[in-house]
Amino acid sequence: MYARSAPWGADGAPRPLGISDELAPGIVAAHRNVIIVYVGAELATAFKNDPAWGRYIREIVELGAREQVKVYTVLKEGFDLASSRIGELLGDTQALTGALLHEQGSLGREVSQAITQWITGTSQIRVFISHTKHSSLVETDANSGANIAQRVRDVIRRTHLDDFFDAQDIQAGDDWEAVLDGNAEGSALLMVRTDKYAGREWTQREVLTAKTADVPIVCLHALTGGEDRGSFLMDHVPSVPCSLESPEGGIVAALNSLVDEALKRALWEAQRVYHESDGFDWLPVHAPEPVTLTQWLRVHQREDPGDEHVWIMHPDPPLGPQERDVVKSLCSLAGFTDSVEILTPRTFATRGGVLPS
Repeated sequence: MYARSAPWGADGAPRPLGISDELAPGIVAAHRNVIIVYVGAELATAFKNDPAWGRYIREIVELGAREQVKVYTVLKEGFDLASSRIGELLGDTQALTGALLHEQGSLGREVSQAITQWITGTSQIRVFISHTKHSSLVETDANSGANIAQRVRDVIRRTHLDDFFDAQDIQAGDDWEAVLDGNAEGSALLMVRTDKYAGREWTQREVLTAKTADVPIVCLHALTGGEDRGSFLMDHVPSVPCSLESPEGGIVAALNSLVDEALKRALWEAQRVYHESDGFDWLPVHAPEPVTLTQWLRVHQREDPGDEHVWIMHPDPPLGPQERDVVKSLCSLAGFTDSVEILTPRTFATRGGVLPS
């Protein structure tokens, strides 16, 4: 990710983007390229009066016609794109709502969501709100799971996220696991973790199903009195604190994080095929943990009974030493004693990009 605005050379246009041609020998264009054009009076003037800038913007529009390139525009507040000459060129480009520039994190969410939808081919990201209607003795109606879930719905309605899907309101006969698995590509789970959330059978099932489907999960921590013991099913996910006096800030931050997780998943899925060719057995979107590892090991034993090694790659950051030891111990108990490797792209590269022979 980089910015282009300062002149490059004698004319007023920035340096090339490195998509049509290599920026330097060996630096090839990315498989996916996103260009965001911030359009205001200054750019419109440069486009109109400076031939170099005119060529630069026209080249961006031409790049946008390529399959591996997507161009978005962000409009400066008060700028009328339709009445400008640059608007004639950029008018058909998908715009990201300029008013969101005033809301912290909202523009980033819009950008991440747009890229995710482009890569996955989905129309929108669907948010599953997981909460419990059961309250502890110290919780009030204002800070109950049901109330905070409603506040989440209110915030979602002001975004471009898909209509929420409340798993607690599934109709009789619906199969929650089938619904989530069938929509995993464009779905994400938001845990509204109030005092009784971790101990409820239904919420545990929701989180377990979401982890098994490898969909994005973010926890919105909204505890009042605390938990008796929590649940090992609920951890190992990004978490955002929620102020019960003023929960909207935490809700917005959690939704922003959830969209970021959806983008990470989309990018990992797009590059998974390249890592599979390196010989890895498992390429989960999230770092392995006992909850997901045990289920995967069961399938791996059944599908490849003669295999004695486990080679896992997951996105950065890497697991800590103690976490790796637990993963290796579980693999050993499952009978994989030959070689257990848990790597990320970065740690794999430091080893020369080669697995044990």
